[in-house]
Amino acid sequence: MKTKNIIIRSLSGTVYVGALVGGVLSGGVWIILLTSILAFFAVYEFLAMTSEGKIPRFASALDISAAVILQIAVGMLQYSNRKVQAALISVYLLLLVVRAVTQLYAEHGNPVHSLARSFMAQMYIAMPLAIFSFLCSWFPSQLILAMLIFIWVNDTGAFCVGSTMGKHKLFERISPKKTWEGFWGGMLFCVIAAVVMCACFNQYSGFSYGFMCRFGIVVSVFATFGDLIESMIKRTCGVKDSGKLIPGHGGILDRIDSLLLVVPVTLIYLCLAC
Repeated sequence: MKTKNIIIRSLSGTVYVGALVGGVLSGGVWIILLTSILAFFAVYEFLAMTSEGKIPRFASALDISAAVILQIAVGMLQYSNRKVQAALISVYLLLLVVRAVTQLYAEHGNPVHSLARSFMAQMYIAMPLAIFSFLCSWFPSQLILAMLIFIWVNDTGAFCVGSTMGKHKLFERISPKKTWEGFWGGMLFCVIAAVVMCACFNQYSGFSYGFMCRFGIVVSVFATFGDLIESMIKRTCGVKDSGKLIPGHGGILDRIDSLLLVVPVTLIYLCLAC
């Protein structure tokens, strides 16, 4: 049974990585499709986690629709049809307004909590995924791949170092297994990965070692914060995983938790450093 679980986990992980890398390399409509699918499932999982067992259907439909529309709107920025872009942004804003107004007619539950949940889904999930689409359209694909590699390398390094040498808790109240040793180990792995990229791959020959190492450190720090934030949400909601969509990995939100915080910071870093 354990071997079967490892195989399932490995296969589903490979499909997930392949989808992300394929979307980044293909760009265009494929990255729009990828972020739209991720937004659809991640927002649904977030609403399911935070709705205390009862998901308001109409409100959730508005939240999910808005998240998907935002992905399409931002993805269309790479094309020249401004009327379509303006129309999509208008639809997105209209959905947010309608969502707020409909809360006036809700007779049950806490309206502040309900609206906060809806708008947090946009800020925490939909907007970072839209920024990811923007990054893929306007920055070199090798830098976006480097960002993803740093996220995965940080996760691997933190696990390897933390599980063998970890003694000092990083944030025990939220994630008891995370340690400072794992945190620094993940960062070290990212720096090593940055050096290897510059030294061994022609795609990164145009970037300095300092630029790539700093990039790796930034990603490492905020990938850890992203993981901790989702752990905080799950712990508050009393759930282990955000969902069950990805066999052996939990839900979509469990897979993209680090990405959601890394993406906005990556945009800031690349705008300042490039």
